[in-house]
Amino acid sequence: MRWNGIYLNACGAVLGRREQTSVAVAEGRYDADEAVADGFLSISIVDDGPAVELAVKAADLTMSRSTVAPEDIDLVVHSSCNHQGLDHFAPASYVQGRSIGGRAAAVEVKQYSNGGLAALEIAAAYLSARSETSAALLTTSDVFALPSFDRYRSDKGVVFGDGGTGVVLSRQGGVARLLSTAVISDGTYGAVYLGNKPFQEEAAEDGPVDLRSRRDEYLLENGELLLKIVQSLTERQQESVSVALADAGLAAKDIDRWVLTNVGRTLDDVDFRDMFGIEDDRTTWEWGRRVGHIGAADQVAGLTHLLETGEVRPGDKVALCGIGMGFTYACAVVEILEQPQWTADAP
Repeated sequence: MRWNGIYLNACGAVLGRREQTSVAVAEGRYDADEAVADGFLSISIVDDGPAVELAVKAADLTMSRSTVAPEDIDLVVHSSCNHQGLDHFAPASYVQGRSIGGRAAAVEVKQYSNGGLAALEIAAAYLSARSETSAALLTTSDVFALPSFDRYRSDKGVVFGDGGTGVVLSRQGGVARLLSTAVISDGTYGAVYLGNKPFQEEAAEDGPVDLRSRRDEYLLENGELLLKIVQSLTERQQESVSVALADAGLAAKDIDRWVLTNVGRTLDDVDFRDMFGIEDDRTTWEWGRRVGHIGAADQVAGLTHLLETGEVRPGDKVALCGIGMGFTYACAVVEILEQPQWTADAP
């Protein structure tokens, strides 16, 4: 979708301390061979508080950077992958009540690693039908900690970091202009993350989530589909980016920086990168390999990093690309308008 008059007014990211992956290897928590193949150097770790509190902190940080008044926020959208701190509660309303307050509509988007980008498109569409002063607050938060999740072993090819992000989307200007978004879903092979066990009546309490076993179970019975699954992942990801670029009136060569999902080298899609000419020095990999995959937050946190470090300047075009289990695919293209004087974790 092509957008006119929709802006990223401000954004922010709240991350934790850095744990060196070499420490996890030495302590037997991370397989040594996988560590070498994946390429992660460190991971963002948050030691205390429920995950949803990271969204509250990110909302406060983002609002402190924003020119939008709290009373102009008409929509709050919260996205996450993992447990937010309590079963059976409303994280979006919690974030709203402990940050901006007010009477904005508060909703949750549960698209896992693609949640942040899905929320961006939903909010842009919402604002397009509202008044010119309308704005939206988008947050994400995730903590991938034992006993419910093993950040180093629950999945393969990706190590999970903790963090929260915030974005204020506005019709009144900002640090970047939203040019286009493309969010698509193809559930043909979504069962690869279900395994062959029946659905459970209640949450399991017999150990951390084991996505590896689910995938292995599926492929054991459907191994002949592996090449089709890989091909589908590549084609759908290419489609989301191609549509977003076309709607923005741009070609791949016009993109100055690419913010991709923070996955390990073993999960790099070479065909996807080759199609768009994506080289490491135009991505946020050197940052991503130091924080890990922070759930629904990779793209917003990556863009925030580029703005805080001054690695993007007015006029630069940035493509935010994501893929989530199920599977969903997304791309958002933004044009940088300002070079804000922000520092990490501070206004």
